[in-house]
Amino acid sequence: MTFSMLFGLFLAIFFIAFRMISKYRYATLNELNNRQNELETRHQSLRDQKRDLERELVNKQQALTTLRSSQGDIRGITVADLEAAEADDNEKIARYLMNQGKITKEQHERALKKMEVLKMDYIGVCMALGFIDLETGRKAEKAGKLSTPSA
Repeated sequence: MTFSMLFGLFLAIFFIAFRMISKYRYATLNELNNRQNELETRHQSLRDQKRDLERELVNKQQALTTLRSSQGDIRGITVADLEAAEADDNEKIARYLMNQGKITKEQHERALKKMEVLKMDYIGVCMALGFIDLETGRKAEKAGKLSTPSA
């Protein structure tokens, strides 16, 4: 009798433990499924937002291109342009490129630092660093020559 009671108690404990483990497993699986659904929903939302932002970027780039092309080569004279007669060729070219929006001030500073290392002229350094293309370099060189005062 003791053995059968002990066996019955062991069997009852086993079923209770098994049931608790099963409940915990199902609860954990449900929680993980809910979390997965939540993350998938958030992922889809972020993908939609990314797509909308990419569309907006393309539209703004097209508007900027249209605006630039409609303005043509019109450029206002700035104080820097008036002082260009005193500047060296690299400064004139740099000023032209910055005024045209081809390079930023940070890129200009990087180009000046690299000129000493690479032993190249300003346009060559800007092209080597990928700031401008060959056509832009030619235009900048031409603009630098045009702004040189004739004696």
